[in-house]
Amino acid sequence: MKSLRESIIDFIYRSATAPEKVRRKLAPLGGAFFISVILLVILASLEADRLLELPALAPWPAALYAGLPLFAAGAALWFWSVLQFVRAKGTPIPLNPPPELIEDGPYRYVRNPMLAGVFIMLLGLGVLLRSWSLTVGFTPLFAICALLEFKLIEEPELERRLGDAYRSYRARTPMLVPWLRSSRMLLFVLPVLPFITPALKVPGHTLEKIKLPPGFQIEIYASGIQGARSMALGPEGVLFVGTRDEGRVYAIVDRNGDQKADEIIPIAQGLSMPNGIAYRDGSLYVAEVSRILRYDNIAHRLYNPPKPVIVSKAFPSDRHHGWKYIAFGPDGLLYVPVGAPCNVCEKKDGRYASIMRMKPDGKDLEIFASGVRNTVGFDWHPETKELWFTDNGRDWMGDDRPPDELNHAPKKGMHFGFPYCHGNIPDSSYGKHRDCSQHTPPAIMLGPHVAALGMKFYTGEMFPAEYRNQIFIAEHGSWNRSRPIGYRITLVRMDNNRAVRYETFAEGWLEGMTAWGRPVDVLVMPDGALLVSDDRAGAIYRIHYRKP
Repeated sequence: MKSLRESIIDFIYRSATAPEKVRRKLAPLGGAFFISVILLVILASLEADRLLELPALAPWPAALYAGLPLFAAGAALWFWSVLQFVRAKGTPIPLNPPPELIEDGPYRYVRNPMLAGVFIMLLGLGVLLRSWSLTVGFTPLFAICALLEFKLIEEPELERRLGDAYRSYRARTPMLVPWLRSSRMLLFVLPVLPFITPALKVPGHTLEKIKLPPGFQIEIYASGIQGARSMALGPEGVLFVGTRDEGRVYAIVDRNGDQKADEIIPIAQGLSMPNGIAYRDGSLYVAEVSRILRYDNIAHRLYNPPKPVIVSKAFPSDRHHGWKYIAFGPDGLLYVPVGAPCNVCEKKDGRYASIMRMKPDGKDLEIFASGVRNTVGFDWHPETKELWFTDNGRDWMGDDRPPDELNHAPKKGMHFGFPYCHGNIPDSSYGKHRDCSQHTPPAIMLGPHVAALGMKFYTGEMFPAEYRNQIFIAEHGSWNRSRPIGYRITLVRMDNNRAVRYETFAEGWLEGMTAWGRPVDVLVMPDGALLVSDDRAGAIYRIHYRKP
């Protein structure tokens, strides 16, 4: 009985030396097998990133600019090799090739460059997917395994069976990487180094680059919180932090009151995008994509969290804009937004592109505001108790269109324009027969594509008086723009319950075309300091004020 190795070699030999009709029938099977292996490599890489909680390899603009050329170069090399394969009449092994093929040398441009094209495409795909595992782990490993398999298994047996014909072929055909010299391996690494180094920066080493108004300082409150996003304050110095892709919720404890985290405790994991969290009456409310959970008496059970109670599962399951920001309003109701499941579209289901609200037990769910594409941050004016919220504008209308929005909803039933209008700009598809004046305009228009997320009215006593009751906004940063903007904390100045000015408060997370940090949410602490979460750096910052 043949061993597995002998069976594989025999299949390769028979495939290579079979008549043309047989080879044509076997080619699709071999292609399907190879594509399946490639897909498994990609899926394994993405799963490894998730399990190891690796950060994104590079920010979106840099990943796009580096990944697309790599992928295109690999695809071009692969396609060109396929054409040479066809010219070589279906086999790279020169059993009895026509003399002109030997002279022109098409055999040397078939198998190995074809594999090189696949590896370069994988490398480009890894950069595009921002995957550490695929770019610097699985792709090089896959290339090395392919080389070893060829050198240690295929080549010796083919040389034994085909003799001089194969040796003549190998003399004319270079290996994918002839010698694994360090200088040659650097050729794979150098093109992507400028794009991955920003991801390697440590927040504590770069905070000196953050620019703040005179008297303000920034420091690390907590680090090592992968994907830190929405924040909610519990009792006795406990800060709760949600995540998105990581599926976890953390409790951050400052036991000695020194304004630095003493311990980071995972209290939930394996959830579906638990971005939004809210604390009320001893319970932590957590928003998944399609439901709201409640963890009772959580502050006293951080090390043995209770089984969550399902408060509501009345929300759509679409993951596109499915992550939620939740908060309790002055009316005691829990406000829950439902983003549009698309870039721009019109849905009959009124839950989409809305802000909903319900009682703490999940009853009496209703739509409070409509025409809201995707809000991931809102708060209520400390004096008027009216709702204000950020809203992300649609993509693919150009670098400077449309703006993100800060909106004001003093009452139920208002419509804020989506999908018909974006700010004061009619949508090219859905707004042709609409008058934007029919909808509630933004209270103030923010930067285009800045991804304005968490926002809070400043209610503390630490900052100078001119900051009281003003709005701080965390801008996550653009991806749908040739030159990125955002990646900062902005301030909207208020006057008599009106937004009158939009300005930058803190910046420095963006350096040229790359960003080492992405602010997500802001939270006013009891001492008046402002916390800022950063899902790229996996950190919580504390901004405080000391009179200069």
